[in-house]
Amino acid sequence: MSEVVGVLRAATPADGAAFCDVFRRVTMEADLHLAVERDPDFWALYAMQGQPWRTFAFELNGRVEGLGSFLTRDAWMEAGTRRIAYGCDLRATPAARGGRFLREHMGRGFVDASRELGFELALTAVIRSNQAAVRALVERAAPTQPLYTPVCDFEITNVLFTLRRSPRPSAFTVRPAEIADLDLLGAFYARERRPFSEPLDSERLADRLARWPGLNIHDFRLAFDAGGRLVGALAVWDANPVKRYRVLGYRGGMRWVRTGFNALSALTGATPLPPPGDVLRYAYLTHVAVAGDAPEVMAALLDRVYADWHGRGLTFLSAMVQAGDPMASAFARYRTTRLPATLYAMTAPGSRPPELPPGRPGFEMALA
Repeated sequence: MSEVVGVLRAATPADGAAFCDVFRRVTMEADLHLAVERDPDFWALYAMQGQPWRTFAFELNGRVEGLGSFLTRDAWMEAGTRRIAYGCDLRATPAARGGRFLREHMGRGFVDASRELGFELALTAVIRSNQAAVRALVERAAPTQPLYTPVCDFEITNVLFTLRRSPRPSAFTVRPAEIADLDLLGAFYARERRPFSEPLDSERLADRLARWPGLNIHDFRLAFDAGGRLVGALAVWDANPVKRYRVLGYRGGMRWVRTGFNALSALTGATPLPPPGDVLRYAYLTHVAVAGDAPEVMAALLDRVYADWHGRGLTFLSAMVQAGDPMASAFARYRTTRLPATLYAMTAPGSRPPELPPGRPGFEMALA
């Protein structure tokens, strides 16, 4: 029997096709069976963020069987801004599983990337139902692996488009943003400094609108109080040009859920759940900032978004809702699915747990 040779190396642009193939082979095994697709350009999700990144490839006998990426950004911390990274796209095919990829190579990938890109801490999210990942990364980590320190628990909360709903009566006025609002919106984001959130002003926001495919200033919703003061903002972003989920099948209870949901959608004008083989259309709630985390402001924003995007071809809106978040009550009106996850801070192998700033973290789930 020939020896299996594993090699960790820096990725090159030519690896994009092989990485897309790994994504197709590593599917999300659940009642809703999904594959994540990054075709035709694996690197598009990274390039749109406009910051340096490093991706490593794991080869077994010359074939790419795993990968991982670190994407850098500036972020607000207690003492000002600091360089951090998002640890994302960690994938390993069945051929690379069994622990060796993580035990022997993951820590070196972190150390090399942090040295090259100038960060000491990376944020990463792990779905809690993925017990294999939790055990391998967190519970049974080898000394050569990065240290994972919990930041917060959260739920990937998907708001399903079911019945048409008008916004509830509110003390707040919500409207689409216009290009003339760019300075106002940039100033608002510059004031709303949450830990780990990326500094935004009008200049950076304009650059983001130019870089993110499909994101338009009119996709932002602004909430104003009775005195005309901007108190909340968010954007709706369809990531389909750079990242999408393809349905491979419906299992167990999801078969009955799809039958009932699609029967209801025929009456309400909502978008039905697609057949196996088709893409699941959804959008993220991004750039969420609410003064004081006021739940009534978030409710006004969510009501307006739901009413405005109902019937546009999306099945759901996806949001990050932190455990204990006062704004969670804004979602109670809607039919949702929830996937528990934990946000971790990754630091170098053998390091001490980092001191984490308090408060609701500004983590853009759509970019991880």
